[in-house]
Amino acid sequence: MTIEVKNIVKKFGAFTALDNVDLKVGDGELLALLGPSGSGKTTLLRIIAGLDWPDAGEVSFDGENALTHGASERHVGFVFQHYALFRHMTVFENVAFGLRVQPRAVRKDEVAIRARVKELLDLVQLDWLSDRYPSQLSAGRRKAGSGNGRTASRAGTDRAAP
Repeated sequence: MTIEVKNIVKKFGAFTALDNVDLKVGDGELLALLGPSGSGKTTLLRIIAGLDWPDAGEVSFDGENALTHGASERHVGFVFQHYALFRHMTVFENVAFGLRVQPRAVRKDEVAIRARVKELLDLVQLDWLSDRYPSQLSAGRRKAGSGNGRTASRAGTDRAAP
């Protein structure tokens, strides 16, 4: 899936958070947005995910206008700067959580959920930590685990998680 952003403008009063931003993320690409505080990283991700709306510009998924769809229809997740993990659950259970709470119509069976979680943990090389609790992890590994939970919960799609 390709995510494309063209000429995105977002203002908060007199402050311009995004000024004609263009971005293209190809199918299977992994993207990290880096920049100083206040540079518009989170604002851009919120617009892509459908949690906020641009003042001008276009957002498309595989060429289809994403701005006609709400957040629940876009199936896009992203990792916030501050991670959140359930302290009483292992890394594996935290990653699986988003898959297990999906509506029954789209929820996979437990075998498929476990396979997807293993795939994600293998991808970020955290499979060896799957039985550990958040308090037993470094800050970086906690953030990676939290990101996998968001990625895993993409409602049965393979959309990029910016």
